[in-house]
Amino acid sequence: MKGSGPPLPVPDADSAPFWAGCAQGRVRAQRCTGCGRWRHPPAEFCPGCHSQAHEWVELPGSGVVRSWVVVHRVLHPALGKVPYVLAEVVLDGTDGQVVLTTKLLGCRPGDVRIGLPVAAEFTPVSPEIALPTMRGDN
Repeated sequence: MKGSGPPLPVPDADSAPFWAGCAQGRVRAQRCTGCGRWRHPPAEFCPGCHSQAHEWVELPGSGVVRSWVVVHRVLHPALGKVPYVLAEVVLDGTDGQVVLTTKLLGCRPGDVRIGLPVAAEFTPVSPEIALPTMRGDN
């Protein structure tokens, strides 16, 4: 059935390395080689020093919850049964500069808290795309 899967990202020149990493089960982030600032979402220019120079760095795939919301209304059938948790996760190894907004698995909504340690998981949704989620077992 067309349209039955989740809404998918469309990688562009800036974000393709991030999505390629996810497809391989790795979390990667862009870092400016001019000033060292992390860039997420990926961008052509550094918002700090305006340099185009950058590198892609593999991260440990772990982090902590910074904020979250419990979704009680079905927004798209492919996103799963409600309620579920969408969380902002500060990724380890980025000095707090890289934050992913993602679905949080493995926790009841009432058990989520600021500072909850989480680890990345990837859900393949096409041959080229795997969506990153986080798991916070507690």
